Order: sequence, then C-alpha cells, then structure tokens
Amino acid sequence: MNLLRHAWRALRREALAGDLLTVFAALVLGVAVMTAVGTLVNRVNLALTGSAAEMLGGDLGVAGRDDPPAAFAEEAQRRGLAHTRLAGFGSVLFQGDASQMASIKAVEAGYPLRGALRVRATPGGALIADAGMPAKGQAYADPRLLQALGLKAGDDLEFGAGTLRIAGIIESEPDAGGDLLTLSPTLLVNRADVEGTGLLGPGSRINYRVMFAGPAADIASFRQWLLPQVKGMRLLSVNDTQRGVRQAFDLAGRFLGLSALLAVLLAGVATALAANRFALRRIDQVAILRCLGARQRDILAGLALQLLMLAVPACAIGIGLGMAAQEGLVQVLGSLVPQRLPLPEAMPALTGAGIGLLLLFGFGLPPLLRLRGVPPMRVLNRSFAALPPASLLAYVAALAASLVLAVQVTGDLKLALWVLGGLAGLAVAAGVVGFLLLQLLRGLQHRLHGNWRLGLAALTRRRMLAVMQLVGLSLSLCALLLLAVIGPGLLQQWRERLPADTPNYFLINIQPEQRDSVLAALQGLGADDASIEPMATGRLIAINGKPPLRVDRTPAEDTRPQGEGQRDDDDENRPLNFSWRSTFPPANTLVNGTFWKPDSTAAEASVEIGWAKRYGVYPGDRITIAVGEQQREFSVTSVRKADWNTFRPNFFVLLNPNAVGDTPHNLLSAFHLPAGRSAGLGALVRAQPNLSLLDVDAVISQVRDVMERVAQAVQLVMVFSLLAGVLVLLAALQATAGERRYDSAVLRTLGATRRQLRGAVLVEFGALGALAALLAVVAAAVIGVAVSQKVFELPLLPPWPGLLLGGLLGIALSLLAGWLGTRQILHTPPALALREA
Repeated sequence: MNLLRHAWRALRREALAGDLLTVFAALVLGVAVMTAVGTLVNRVNLALTGSAAEMLGGDLGVAGRDDPPAAFAEEAQRRGLAHTRLAGFGSVLFQGDASQMASIKAVEAGYPLRGALRVRATPGGALIADAGMPAKGQAYADPRLLQALGLKAGDDLEFGAGTLRIAGIIESEPDAGGDLLTLSPTLLVNRADVEGTGLLGPGSRINYRVMFAGPAADIASFRQWLLPQVKGMRLLSVNDTQRGVRQAFDLAGRFLGLSALLAVLLAGVATALAANRFALRRIDQVAILRCLGARQRDILAGLALQLLMLAVPACAIGIGLGMAAQEGLVQVLGSLVPQRLPLPEAMPALTGAGIGLLLLFGFGLPPLLRLRGVPPMRVLNRSFAALPPASLLAYVAALAASLVLAVQVTGDLKLALWVLGGLAGLAVAAGVVGFLLLQLLRGLQHRLHGNWRLGLAALTRRRMLAVMQLVGLSLSLCALLLLAVIGPGLLQQWRERLPADTPNYFLINIQPEQRDSVLAALQGLGADDASIEPMATGRLIAINGKPPLRVDRTPAEDTRPQGEGQRDDDDENRPLNFSWRSTFPPANTLVNGTFWKPDSTAAEASVEIGWAKRYGVYPGDRITIAVGEQQREFSVTSVRKADWNTFRPNFFVLLNPNAVGDTPHNLLSAFHLPAGRSAGLGALVRAQPNLSLLDVDAVISQVRDVMERVAQAVQLVMVFSLLAGVLVLLAALQATAGERRYDSAVLRTLGATRRQLRGAVLVEFGALGALAALLAVVAAAVIGVAVSQKVFELPLLPPWPGLLLGGLLGIALSLLAGWLGTRQILHTPPALALREA
C-alpha cells in the first residue's frame, strides 16, 4: 500500500469533514497567537539590547553624589578608552511669570560617546544629526520646556545669575535611558556654565557621571579594575538602560502571555476532541483495511500522514496570520515599543510552527493510537480500545513541551504555572465529578420518567465520552470567562491604580517652619487632598550590630572577585531616605508584624518588603541609622508592601515619630490640583525659593496612555483566544454527534416522537452545560484571584455578576447546540442514519 498516496486521497475526500476542519482551525489559531506574541517580544528585546549602549551614552559608567575621581579618567585614557563627564540635577526654571521643573544636564567635550544628539535650530527646521555639546553660553532645550516657559529657539533663558541662549531644540538624546516616564524636560548646557553658577558646590543634590567607551574586551577589563574602586558609587552598564520600556513591556507581556497561553491550551483541547472524533469515524475504514491484510503500523502511519498534510498549510497560514497580527500589535502599542524595531528573527515563527506540530501530534495522535493492536473482529463490532499507556505519555509530553515553548515565548513561568495548573486542576475535577455523578445517575435513572430518563440515560450509556465532553466544556467555558470577565477586570484594576485624584504635583524641600503657610496656600489653590510629610536622609550603618550587606543577589549577579568585600551599593555610605508617621500609610499593605500605636514612644521601625528582602531584615531585627553625627537604633516591628505606582510618597523605612527626636529633616507634599489651577504654584515657588516643584501631570497622562495601549493590544490577542474557546466548545458539543444520531434513529424506529427526542437531547445538553458552567465559574474565580494576586499583584475580587452571567450564557449555548443538533437528526430518515452509523 502506497501510504503517501492513500493518505493524500483520504485527506482530499474528507477535507471538509467537521472534525478535520476543527483540527485545522485549532492549529491555525495556536500557531498564529504564538507567532504574534513571540515575534513581538523578540523584536522588542532585540531593539532594547541593540540600542542599550546608545541609550546609556557609553559602554560603561560610574555615577554618584560626588564627582568621580580623576584617576578613573586617567586610567581609562591609559587603556585607550574614550571618556566624558556629566552632571545632572533638577531645578525650577523661570521666565516671566512662568515656571517649569527641568532636568539640567551639564556636559563637556566628548559628549556623547555612543549614539548621537539630534537637535533642530528651529521647529520643523533642518535636523542636526550629531550636534555634540552646546557652546558656552548656549543650551539645547526639550520642546516641552520651551512650551511651558513660552520660549522659542534663539530666546534667552534665565539661568542662575545670568542667561543662556536657546541654540537648539532637542529631537532626541542618546543617554535618555529610554525611560517612558521622564519626570521633567531636559535642558542641555555646557558644564562650564554650570560650574560658574556655584550649583556644583558641596551639599548640592547633583548626580555626577563619567562615561567610558571602547572595545568590548577592554571595557570588560576596565570594569574589573573599577569594581574595587567605586565604593560609595555605582557602576552603570547596558543592563541599567531602558528600564521604563522594559517594565512597561514586561507588564504588557504578562497580559499578552495570559491570552496566548489560554489560546494554545484551548487549541490543544480542541485538537484532542476533534482528533478523537476523527479516530471514531475511521473505525469502519480501519476494519476494512485490517481485514484486507493491512499492517497495524501502516494504518497508523497513513492516519498520521493525513494529519501531517493537514498541518503544513495550517502552520503556514498560522505564521502568516501571526506576523500580520504582530504588526497590528506594534501599531496598537505605539510608543510603548522602540520606534526602530529590527526585522524579526526566524525563531519565533519556528516556535509557532513547533507549537502547531505539538498540538497536532501531542493532542491529535493519542486517539489514533487506540486503533493499534485491536483485532479486526473487535473493530468490526464497533468497540473501541482503551486508551493505551503510550497515548497517556503522549498527552503528558505534549502538555510539558507546550508549557516549555509557551514560557520561552512569553517569558513568564509563574503565569504559565498558575494558569495551566489551574486549568489542569479543573480538568481533573471535571473528570472526577462527572464520573461520580454519572455513576450516581446510573443507579437512579430507573426512577426517572419521560425526557429526563431518556436524556440522562444517554449520558450514562456513553460515560467516557460524556466525561470527555464535560472536561472540554468546562475548560472552554472557564477560559472564556477568564478572557471575557477576569481579563477586563484585571485591566480595570490596573487602570484604577491611577484614579482621577492621583497626585499630579510634588512640592519638596519644604522647611518645617513653612509647613502651615504652604499647606494653607495649596488648599487655597484647590488642592484639598494636600498633605505634608517629613523626609530625612541618613545612612544605614548597621543591622543587628553588623555592617549592612545585601543578601538578595544570586551568584550570577554578584561579579565580585573573591575576598573583595561588599558591592558598591551595599555599604553603609549609601544614602537612605526615611520618614515617620503615627498611622499606617495609605497605599501600603501590612505583610508581617504589628504597626505601632499612635501613643507609642518605643524606637520602632517599619520596613518595605522589597528593602527587607534586600538586606534580610525581619521583625525583631535592629537597624542603626546615622543622620549627621547622630546615630539611633530602632527595632523592626513590621514589614509592609508598598504600591509604588500610586504616585504617592512611599518610603523603604518608616519610624515611630515619638522616637525620632530632633532629627534634621525637610518636608514634602504630594497633591492633586485640578486643571487650570496651576498658575498660582509659580507664585508660591517664587515667594519661597527653597521650594522645588515637580509637575508629573504629563507623566500620569503618559502612564494612562500606556495602560490604554496595553489594554487594546491584549484585546487584539484575546480575539484568538476567544475563537479558540468557541472552537473547543463546538468540538466538545459535537464529540458525540454520531452516537446521538444512531440512538435517535433507533428510538424513532421504535416509535419515539420528535418532541420526545428533542426533549431528551435538551435534558442531556442542559445537564452537561449546567455542571460545566458551575465548575467553570468556580475555577475562573479561583484562578483569576490567584493570578491577580500572585502574578499581577492586583487586589482583584471575583466579579461574580459577570461570572454568573457567563455561566448562564454557557448553559444557553449548550442548549442551543443540542437543539440545532436535534433538528438535523430529526430531518434525517432513520434508515439513512442507521446505514451511516
């Protein structure tokens, strides 16, 4: 027997059969969604990695509060490395009555070492692709800064005791760090102009940086030389760049990954159900071939070749559809992804095709294995062999391999484990509950009458197929509920992190004696939620009497030579900002311990969980903080989890206010000011020049824009997942279509009316749908809460109204499928149905 020709003829003859179309559609959807998400993640990672040095402005850097020693530059020059120095600080700039917080960046010769500074002499004018540093007395300004101050290129800007002429408008900065959430616009100046203002003196809050560039091997060697030298400073590398982009895209990737994982799993379930029906319909064909002397392995190979021939065009179409969808995701995400994405690599498409083959052979081949080793007479008697161990192993291997490939594409093992683990638990629960209920009904069905007896008897007569239907229905309904109810709920929770009254202004450096006057002024401007909190800067010098040492690094992250001691950011000279309050802070959650009472006078401290893990601090430990010449020891009594996305002041360390004594400090305020009422802030800052105003209204708008774009991208990927869920639902409902057609023909021959048959089928599908809906609603609630808390860190409560409505719709869809199936059966003559069965 020519297996290839036989398989091709069989495939052409049966290409439009419902089971093969279901397998084909499942493969297309699985390949498309994994190709789309995988290609997008791959292109963005390539862009972020490829532009890292350019976004850093060099290959390596050293940053700190103090100007790095000249010996660093001398050693770099001796090694043949290029270098340049920078200084950056925040300052409020004034022009007439207008004011704007700006990020001042003072540069010198050699800037930038990597990338190019692009400026325009006038808006819309010719682009200067490599402008270099501005000349002395000149500056380049971010267009946002010019707009806020009412300036244009060529105007003079007040700066320190003098003025600077705006010589260019910044188009792009090479060392902007790729941060989506740049808090204030940039003013790029010559370092000589800053040094003449006295702003770089002792005590100034300026960040210094020296950057280096050169061959990779020389940079790696120089890094090893720098490591012991940078005590009190920190090294900058390409891994420190683009954090804003990476964080935003990581969060988007989690939402996209949730939809992709569900789509792949559902495509696998649909493939398994359709392949099982495909195997059932091949019984007569296999019987004839076996009787004609065909070998078992040839029969199995021929069936497998049919599926493989089906997979080739399905994978090709899926890859093309996925690439098109990926381009749509890029357009939807917009500024969330780098502007110049490289061409995609072949690996994501190959991974998508691999997912398709896994779906085919992992979920489609096991039902065919049941046709192996069955004697011809047993097949002719229409009995079906039990599932062999090889099939079970194939299912397990397919699930494991799909999980590995899905994690490789989405990059989130925790998400995959929670979602797939939850759905696997649902499948087991549905199988066990369904089997037990069918056993119970088998003993009770003789007490039932009419349609109930006929419908439930059909379920108990085909227990294994009924259980399979129940598992498929439960999984599809649960996945659809996760996508249609839980998914939007997660996105809404994410949006609600930034409510309408989110603070959009920060006022810092408030002196204690200015507290009442500043608070009254803010409330007079309409900032009803304004509050003022203390902030002090000290040094963590001991934990339990020993120098602090970070314990949260893995061996791979710790690049210190043996015996070198602490890292640069682990020592006791690292500044620590802390605060104190008598009540538990908002936007925080108590994780461990007890927060002090307002009248407590004990030296107590509360630490944020991230900081606690960093230094291995637990309730009962003692921390020693130095402020100037003062040293105070506090006992840690609680650990908090802070929500850093609320734009409200949060601190790693909070102290009991009754135990801080006369600790030197200043105050800060975060408040929401309605639109159109910000004009008075400039007058407030001018009247009290020590105040620093930070306008984050544009930042909040940008964050909300990111959320909306991510939501739109997720909805696009959810289309694939919803289609896969509907596909599973249809495959599950059609799993016993042939058997029901045969049973109905027999009953009609024995005198059953159409009304009785229709009622029996509605009872059968109603019972299946109700039980599947109940299991799916409970599972969706449990999985949704677990994923929201453990993966997305969002306080989602089960949206019961939406879940219950979805469950009712699932029951209605099950009943509708039963009614439509009954119509087709009732219009088929019994004799024809018996011949086809």
